[in-house]
Amino acid sequence: MRRAFTLMELVVALGIMALVMSFAGVIFQVSTDSHRLALANAEIMQKLRALTEQLDSDFRGLRKDGEVLVFWRAQRKANYNGTNRNAEEAFDRFDRIMFFADGDFQTYRANPAVRGNLARISYALASGPSANPAEPNRPQSQKPERRILARTEHILVAPSAATDPCDPLGTGKFTDSQWRDWLSSAESDSISLRGWELIPLAKKMDILSVIGDVEVGLGEQNTSKKNVTIGGVTLDPNKPDSLHAFMCRGVGQFKVQGWSDAEHRWIPQVNPNGDASLKDDSDFVLEGDKVRPPDVSGQWNPHEGSDLDPRSIPGVWYPRGPAIIGSTALNPLHRDFNTVPGLGRALKFTFTLYDSRGLIKGGRMFTHIVYLDN
Repeated sequence: MRRAFTLMELVVALGIMALVMSFAGVIFQVSTDSHRLALANAEIMQKLRALTEQLDSDFRGLRKDGEVLVFWRAQRKANYNGTNRNAEEAFDRFDRIMFFADGDFQTYRANPAVRGNLARISYALASGPSANPAEPNRPQSQKPERRILARTEHILVAPSAATDPCDPLGTGKFTDSQWRDWLSSAESDSISLRGWELIPLAKKMDILSVIGDVEVGLGEQNTSKKNVTIGGVTLDPNKPDSLHAFMCRGVGQFKVQGWSDAEHRWIPQVNPNGDASLKDDSDFVLEGDKVRPPDVSGQWNPHEGSDLDPRSIPGVWYPRGPAIIGSTALNPLHRDFNTVPGLGRALKFTFTLYDSRGLIKGGRMFTHIVYLDN
């Protein structure tokens, strides 16, 4: 007599099999997600290593006898939902820094190749291409995970005998497109460090305004009139001439702060004491503030506004000055690098890094400190 499974036994067996397959599917999904998350974290850590190693290499050769330009730009995060709308983490930073450094530098695409041991280096979040070249897609309007950190390197080479001492870089004849090409695509400047220092002040402010993407001035009566809409680095992944400045994609913010021995904190901060108000201690200019020389007491005007003023960007131009950082004003030709607010003995870089697949929502924030007191 042949025996067979009953209908009930088949139903029970199929139920057990379905349960096992369900568990197996969950385990497989969890394993797959964990693997993808591990790859995303590995990608972010790879970006972090590349950034920190490059920063260490560049600042190891920092020339304190050269000029340093830093601008700090903060903007509220559109999706911040914390309880304190004025908390430091409620703002993204779009800072930029320019300095001179010793090292072994070589052009990537120049023909013939140029090699030198002194370069002008800049770090900044880059603008992207747009339909209107006069209005590039600025990093503030880009999605954080799509922003690109640019590192431009202009090797200093000996100027020719025909160089105009009043306009050694030839920028006085630049069209808007030539300004962009110089910032984003050029890899060398025919000028010495001393020649850069001797550029006439009015011309220097124009150059730095375009590099910094902000109006540079030394007081209300001594300000660049350069159209800064052409300023900042613009990177187009479809144009290889600018790719040498491509440092890292997926950098949601780039923050630069200097250690202050006098205040025992990093400068600048949007809200140093972390309370609900910006009026009492913000290092940034607020809406309604009047940016003008200090009064007879040596103090800047108290904060009048309740939010950041996007038109007034604080910064430091070392050693020229002055810098506007909250209530601190620097005197012209401030030579003591270690006591300059926003520079000091060390720089702290903060960046929010995203993976290319968007698996880590909100990215991961890292800080890296470069010590300059050497």
